Amino acid sequence: MPQSKRPLLIGISGNIGSGKSSFCQAIADKNISVIYTDTLANQRLEDSIVIEALIARYSEAILTEEKTTNPKQHIDKHKLADVVFRDPREVEFLNSLLHPLVLKDMQEIVDTCEESVLCFEVPLLFEASLETCFDYLILVTATQENRFSRLASRGVPISNVRKRMQSQLDDSIKKDKVDLVIVNDGSIEELLLAADAFIASLGSISKRVVIPFFMA
Repeated sequence: MPQSKRPLLIGISGNIGSGKSSFCQAIADKNISVIYTDTLANQRLEDSIVIEALIARYSEAILTEEKTTNPKQHIDKHKLADVVFRDPREVEFLNSLLHPLVLKDMQEIVDTCEESVLCFEVPLLFEASLETCFDYLILVTATQENRFSRLASRGVPISNVRKRMQSQLDDSIKKDKVDLVIVNDGSIEELLLAADAFIASLGSISKRVVIPFFMA
């Protein structure tokens, strides 16, 4: 799609527990399209070629134990996470398997989008070096204490949180690469106000020359 005809591309990121999904939901509630790349990745975990590659590396122990009439095998995402996030090399393997497929999906969404603004929530945006694929970058941050507290309230084991944090760059590195930093250490009402302020600013954001996702 020509640069002039494509939507304004907004990349939203933040480390686990920062509140980026709540920020994205606030934007989506105002009828602005938000694509969640974790959802795209989970959909790709249903691809037979992906399932076969994961079984070859980790055995059938990562499959669900459900007995259904559907012969298709399914990946148990919790079992997969337990295996992958204990070793950076396994994180790299999983990313190498899923990222090209997800990037292809993202580009197809952009190329067929008829809206003027399109937001993507990308947890590993900077780790995947996707900065040049967006017109505008937002980072949602929070103190480690608040992040742990939120995740604990959702029942996420602290050991899992620490493993995932190890696969993400520190906020101090990311802040210098973005256009807007949302500090989410207050109330949900404050986060909603920040989302409203961002939406109000959309008219002043200009398109950049961006590269397609599959070229990143």
